[in-house]
Amino acid sequence: MNSIRIQCLPGYRRKDKNVPRIGIIGGGAIGGLIAGHMTRNGVDVTLFDGWEENIQAVAKNGILLDGVQGEHRVEVNIQNMHAIESFRGEFDILVMAVKSYDTVAMVERSQHTLTKAGFIVSPQNGINEEQIAPIVGANRMIGCVTTVSAELVGPGHVRQTGSTSQSIGSGIAFTLGELDGSLTERLGETVELWQCAGPSRSTGNLWGERWCKLAINCMVNPTAAMTGLDNWEIRSNDQSRMIMFNLAAEAVRVGTSLGYHIPSPIGGFSIDDLYTAIVGGHRELEGKFVGSPPEIRGRPSLLQDISRGRKTEIDYLNGYVVRRGDEIGIKCAYNQGISTIIRGIESGEFSQSLDNLGRLEKLL
Repeated sequence: MNSIRIQCLPGYRRKDKNVPRIGIIGGGAIGGLIAGHMTRNGVDVTLFDGWEENIQAVAKNGILLDGVQGEHRVEVNIQNMHAIESFRGEFDILVMAVKSYDTVAMVERSQHTLTKAGFIVSPQNGINEEQIAPIVGANRMIGCVTTVSAELVGPGHVRQTGSTSQSIGSGIAFTLGELDGSLTERLGETVELWQCAGPSRSTGNLWGERWCKLAINCMVNPTAAMTGLDNWEIRSNDQSRMIMFNLAAEAVRVGTSLGYHIPSPIGGFSIDDLYTAIVGGHRELEGKFVGSPPEIRGRPSLLQDISRGRKTEIDYLNGYVVRRGDEIGIKCAYNQGISTIIRGIESGEFSQSLDNLGRLEKLL
């Protein structure tokens, strides 16, 4: 099995006064993954969750982490979300790991738990910095672009799977940056700490990196959700792959037009290469994009949500791209169409099926 080695600094392998206290809001796949790996590397973590079965399982048996980083069972300090009110000024870093539609409510509910110099880190999908910064201030948060893929298999069980973002990109798990692009001392220290959860790096281009990840989310998440295919099957299907390229191209065009410097979503190839693939094909780019099937196949988060009858984040991914495009007169037909289909699946109007690929093409 291929494993991603965690290179955590030796100083973080024990719990002492020099190690920051971390509060993680949300015990789902990403929150549980970060909590588990940081805790097993000696970081002082408190995990807050609202799912009682998960709370009980973790409290009794710890978090079982398995998948591409091997298998580990970790005792994690977990608290019911209701306990947040009793934690005041205790955390140096608060990790927001809830769904985008819950972000504002949870930031308002938990911001009092930060120390005077504390700040929030957002490893969420979407561009939640725009929701968080107006509440706590831009100087009290660090953005975190997450490219790992994980699933909460059951109560207390998190599986890290093969990631499309890492397959087509650099293999980095977390990219962290200040909102103003400065490379501060606290950013460097936070990146070093995040090595405990996975390979991490800093960036002076957080917003560009955010839009790059948004483009990847926009092509992978809803395509998997509407078809039921996993993250490699949608890349290897000719019809869905071309739809995904168009979804990403629209997102990149909007972000670039807004003034962001967006890295190519497909490592080793330019944005122009992506446009070439759409117009007439690009054998090398498509080969890199498809790649080999991962040993542990993953299901993107929107597919997980649809499968479990939960509300999706479509309005914070493709819907967001459509709204920002409308603001500057750029129509995003693919992102609009796939948003319509996902909302139709949520409402029961449509069913999850490969037929939705043709349905989308008819909506264009």
